[in-house]
Order: sequence, then C-alpha cells, then structure tokens
Amino acid sequence: MDMVLLANLPQLVLAVLYFMYNSTFTCMLAAAEWGRYGQHRKGLRVTSPTHAQRSTYWLQLPWSYGLPLAIISSVLHWLVSQSIFLANFDVYDPRNNMYDNISDCGYSPPAIVCLLIVGSIMVLVLSLHGLRNLDPEMPMAGSCSLAISAACHRPPGDVNAALSPVKWGAVSHETKDGPGHCCFTSFEVESPIVGHEYAGLMDDRQDCEECDAT
Repeated sequence: MDMVLLANLPQLVLAVLYFMYNSTFTCMLAAAEWGRYGQHRKGLRVTSPTHAQRSTYWLQLPWSYGLPLAIISSVLHWLVSQSIFLANFDVYDPRNNMYDNISDCGYSPPAIVCLLIVGSIMVLVLSLHGLRNLDPEMPMAGSCSLAISAACHRPPGDVNAALSPVKWGAVSHETKDGPGHCCFTSFEVESPIVGHEYAGLMDDRQDCEECDAT
C-alpha cells in the first residue's frame, strides 16, 4: 500500500503545479485583456452574451493557450507515470515454485530526463511570457474590486454601455471644479493627461451596467 501511494504521489504534485501554472497564465492574460480596453473598443465578456458582448473562455484561457496547456498536462502526467511506477516481482525457487512476492517502486531514467526537459520548457515559456509589456494606456486593476468598480461608473446617458463595444478612457479632465473621470463607456473617450487627477466616481453617477453584466 505504501508503494502504491509513493508511486502516485508525483501525480498529485503535478496536478497542483498545473493548477498554479494555469492560474498564473490566467492572471497574465486577464491583465493583458483588461489593458487592451484602453487601446481598442470591444464588447464585454459575459457568460450569456447578447448584442456586442462576447462569451467567456471555456477553459478560462483562449484556445491558443488552453488547448496546448491541456495537451502538455496530459503528456506530463504520462511521463510521470513512466518515470516512477509500481513494480511487482514474483520470486521462484530452483524448482520453479513461487515462494515470495515483492512490491516496490521502479523508475525509468529516460522518462525522468524527458519529464525534466518538458517541465523546464514550460517554466521558460512562462518566464518569457511574463516579460511581455502590457498596454500602458490603462492602469492595472488586478482583482481589486475598488479599481474595477471605479472603471465601471459610466457617464450619465450611456444607458446601453453594457451591450455595446466599450473603451476605457477619460470622459472628463481635471478642472478647477474638481478632478476628471476615467471609465468604460460606449461614448468617445480621450487619453488621460499626465499630471491630472481623476476620481473613481462622477457626481451624477448611475448604477453600473457593465459591472452587472460581468
């Protein structure tokens, strides 16, 4: 029983590492897509899209990322199964009578080498992807609900913003009366001015349909 657990323990470790790897890629790509709203006008991603909205990703990632990762994960699990495995040995005496059975863990050096090579390539790909620059137009929000909420307070009158292609930008700039405001909107926007202050809320704000849609 101990050998069975030992032989399958690397599969559990690999599954945890894959979830962490997938989560890191998901955060990177979510940040990249968030930033692109400052450059291009696009529909929001929702579970049940309508009008100009877009559907969410089935595997949390675009197919160009999710499918290769799923394939590589399968290959890694197969390599792990070939690297360390349960081996049963029947021991016979000179008269060809079995008198003992031994269970132990076997290992395969070629499979271990292949596993290390594939794993190293995955780490290298993740590191190189992390070096890519994000679009500088839009400040990063990550998973901060306060920053996301501030970006969702559209200007008055933009009632169908959640159903239309939207873009992030300045809908008003700082004046002597107060700071400006940046948000997602289907209206025309301008780039924020460096050195100006921008508030997260507008004086005459409405409930945010963009937030409700997501």
